[in-house]
Amino acid sequence: MREAFVLRLGLETDPLKHHFEGWIEEVDTGEELRFRSTEDLLAFLGQRFNLARQRQSKPQQEDSS
Repeated sequence: MREAFVLRLGLETDPLKHHFEGWIEEVDTGEELRFRSTEDLLAFLGQRFNLARQRQSKPQQEDSS
């Protein structure tokens, strides 16, 4: 399952203040993060998304060589 995540929000999460904390795990790789801020969460998601896109484009590049 690509680009799927398990997200557990912690007790300090306050959506009205745009503050999220908890744990996130990428399902297909098992890579996980304990995040304590919304910025940490978004950085992790962006990093994992970029890595997934790189993995998807590699077979296409190799086939065209």
